[in-house]
Amino acid sequence: MGASRRFFLEIPLFSLAVAASAGSAFAQSTSSVVIWGLLDADVSHFSQGGLSKTLLSTSGNAGSQLGFRGTEDLGGGMSANFWLESGLLNDTGEIFSSTYFARRSTVGLAGPFGEIRLGRDYTPTWSNHNAFDPFNTSGAGAGSNITTRGSNPMTLIRANNSISYLWGYDPNRPANTGRGVYAQLMYALPENTHGRPALGRYAGGRLGYAEGPINAAIAYSRSEGTPYAADAIAGFSSFKEFSLGAAYDFGVGKLMAHVGTNTSDVPGTKYTHWGIGGRIYAGAGYIPVSYNSIRQSGATGAGANQLAAGYVYFFSKRTAVYATVSHIRNKNKGTWTFSGSNGGDNPGFATAPGFAYGSGTGYDVGVRTSF
Repeated sequence: MGASRRFFLEIPLFSLAVAASAGSAFAQSTSSVVIWGLLDADVSHFSQGGLSKTLLSTSGNAGSQLGFRGTEDLGGGMSANFWLESGLLNDTGEIFSSTYFARRSTVGLAGPFGEIRLGRDYTPTWSNHNAFDPFNTSGAGAGSNITTRGSNPMTLIRANNSISYLWGYDPNRPANTGRGVYAQLMYALPENTHGRPALGRYAGGRLGYAEGPINAAIAYSRSEGTPYAADAIAGFSSFKEFSLGAAYDFGVGKLMAHVGTNTSDVPGTKYTHWGIGGRIYAGAGYIPVSYNSIRQSGATGAGANQLAAGYVYFFSKRTAVYATVSHIRNKNKGTWTFSGSNGGDNPGFATAPGFAYGSGTGYDVGVRTSF
C-alpha cells in the first residue's frame, strides 16, 4: 500500500500496424513493458490486553508486490496503458487474498485530456490517507490502524469495476500526488441485479495542489457496503468519507497533517479523526513520527490515540532497513488495534475470548528490497 523507491526493468517492444488500405506502407509504434517487484519482511511484536504475539511478517514499511505495466505510444500525445499489481505475502509465499492482481488491475487511455482508467484501482479517498501518513499506511505505525474506522470496508482501499478520470498525474502511475492542480474522480459499478442491494458502489473524488514544497488535497466519497443492523432490511448501508490533508517540506524534514470524518446514516456511526506528523531527514534515511486520534459519536464516545516513531535507512535506491515502535491507547472501551498493511502485521487479538483491548504496543524491525 505504501509508496516505495523502485528500480524498474524496461523491456522495449515493437509492434507493426498494418494500414487499412492495400499497398500502404507499414507504420511502426513503440511500446514498453515494465516488470517490478518489492519484498518486505520484518519481525513484529505486539502486546495488548494482556496478550502478546511475535511473528515474522511482511510489508512493515511497504507492501510486498509483483507488478507488470505497459504503455503503447499511439501518437498525438496519446498512449494506451495497462497495470497489473499483485500483493505478496513473502513470509509464506502466498498471493495476498488468494487473488492475482488484487492490488491493482487497470487498462486505460491517456493524453492531453488526462487519463481514463478501467478496472480495480485505489480509491481517491484512500490516496488521501496514504499521502499524508509518514508511515504510508504500512506496519505498526500506520495511521490507518485507527483513522479508517467507520469507512466502507468494501471500498476503503480499492474498488472493483471502477471507472476513473485523472488529471495532473503522470500517465499510468500511482495517484498519491500529482503536479500543480491534480484531480481524481471515480465511480465503481455495483453490478447488482435491479432491485438488489448495490453493494460495492462507490462515487468519490479528490482535488489537490502540489507545487514545490507544498502539497494539499481534499477527498470525499459515498459508497454502499455491508449493512449495519439498523439497515438490515435495505440490505446495505451508505457510507460517507471526507478528509483534508496537507504537507510542507522544509528541506530538513516534511510536516504533514490531516483531518476527516467517516460516517453512515445510522446514529452513532460517525468517527472524527485527525493527525499530525512528519519525516525528519537524517543522513541516508529519515525518521517518521506521527500522532493520530479518533473519536466515535454517540453516548459511549469511544476513541483511541496512536503515537508512532521509527527510522528508515537506505543502503541504496533499492534496499532499506527500518524499525518502528507504535503505542495505541483506547478510551471509553474503544476497540482499536494494529491492523498493519498488505494482509500482514495483524496480531489477531480481536479473536481471543474475553479480550480487553486497553493500551497496546507494536514493534517492527525489517528489511525491504526492490527490483
